[in-house]
Amino acid sequence: MEAYTVNESAIHAVMAEARNCALTMLENATYIQSELANVRINDALRAETQQLCSAFVGTKHDIISELFELDELLSSEATASVIRSRVNRIMQLFQNDITRMHQLVMALESASKQDPAYALAYVLVAESATNILNAFNRTRAVADSLHAEAEENRRT
Repeated sequence: MEAYTVNESAIHAVMAEARNCALTMLENATYIQSELANVRINDALRAETQQLCSAFVGTKHDIISELFELDELLSSEATASVIRSRVNRIMQLFQNDITRMHQLVMALESASKQDPAYALAYVLVAESATNILNAFNRTRAVADSLHAEAEENRRT
């Protein structure tokens, strides 16, 4: 049995930011999907963009499910390490899509330098990526604070 418990208000802060980030991913994926037909982009990058948007929608659903399960864990006798593990899983789900998003933005930037007609596609995805990254950074900040608190509790 662990000698300390989780800070429920900190967990709820992580949950709130994760929910906001998931919704930001969904909103931006939906926006990109609605505008993608209006910008010039090659077929490979268009397909990659559509796949990433679909992944964002799927990740949003996964995150919301994880948040419900995390809430149930808070109501149970779950240990702090089990709860931290769930938070880590949520952060990893986000990180996987963030990595893919970065790769796509870099590919679109490169394509727009080769063909200026692709600039609008680059701006479309890069602006949405910025929105998602800002939301993710807020989520990561509260998750990092939670982990720092847990480390401090372990040392004392």
